[in-house]
Amino acid sequence: MVRVSLVKVWDISHNRMVALSMRRFLFTATVIAVTVVLVLATAGAAQAADRIHVVAPGEGLARIAQQYNLSMAQLAAYNGISNPDRVLIGQQLAIPYDGNTVLAAPPATSDILPGEAGYHMVVPGDMLSQIAKSYGMTLPDLMRLNGLSDADSIYVGQKLRVSARVEALGETSPVEPTLADTIYVVAAGETLATIAQGTGMTVNDLMLLNGLPNPNFVWTGQRLRVKQPPTPAEAMAAAGAPADGLRRIEINLTDQTLTAWQGDVAILHTYVSTGKASTPTIPGTFAIYDKIESQRMTGDDYDLPGVPWVMYYYRDYAIHGAYWHANFGTPTSHGCTNMTPEEAAALYQWADVGTEVLVHY
Repeated sequence: MVRVSLVKVWDISHNRMVALSMRRFLFTATVIAVTVVLVLATAGAAQAADRIHVVAPGEGLARIAQQYNLSMAQLAAYNGISNPDRVLIGQQLAIPYDGNTVLAAPPATSDILPGEAGYHMVVPGDMLSQIAKSYGMTLPDLMRLNGLSDADSIYVGQKLRVSARVEALGETSPVEPTLADTIYVVAAGETLATIAQGTGMTVNDLMLLNGLPNPNFVWTGQRLRVKQPPTPAEAMAAAGAPADGLRRIEINLTDQTLTAWQGDVAILHTYVSTGKASTPTIPGTFAIYDKIESQRMTGDDYDLPGVPWVMYYYRDYAIHGAYWHANFGTPTSHGCTNMTPEEAAALYQWADVGTEVLVHY
């Protein structure tokens, strides 16, 4: 009598436990194993058949993803890229032929940001609608989840909740909110150099502020953060001068400059226009004796209403704003010291009656 070894296994199709002979069990297990190997091989072949995109100068992940109708998060996850800002010229990226099939399910946040599952870190080029789509959400749901009232109010480095299972983050603001609160939309034909020139910034400043890998990383419709230059008053307040430092104003007739000193810190240094040769500014050491916010000034060849931020320091000689010319750095006036109205306003608010005024060559 031959003893047959039996093995109990669960029959999924009939939801019951059945007994199989050892031979039949081994045969079934072998078939399953071969099937798994074939499936994996097929999946590998599909992966190998992907298109390959070689990163060219000036390209970034967002731009490449847009070219193939993918989101940046999808392309990053598909290529195992943890930092979407780090793509190199010549790098080969796998592009799926059918993004809807291969990436039907949104990538897990942890694939993009290790250890940060449930949140998305905004990177340059991200748009809220694009982020929502990447995580299988609607734009209104993503906005409600993060307490956003404006779909254009995101900024580079911001963390967004993409799952209701994680805690809401505390209220955060972009770095330097008073100096970096403007969004610039790139127009056709613009370059980073022309944008920098138009916004009073340097190309390097724009690259650092927006996390751009190179100066060619711009495209039409891209949203860039740009700094608004600080007002004269903001610049003076940020100069770090001692609060009790002696305040004095120095006017250099040779250089055509004005410097406001607080202690040993120059909190304002700018070009001005002093008296021309026929009506020179008088050198000497004086003190402000009167301040008038706005007044009409008249002379033999001029009649100027609403001259702003006037500070008299010697007879009829004053420091004031000039709205009628922009020749700062060149002697132009009838003896007074002309400044831009914005700078004159800041100086007027800073200097009290009695502030020393030193005028010299």
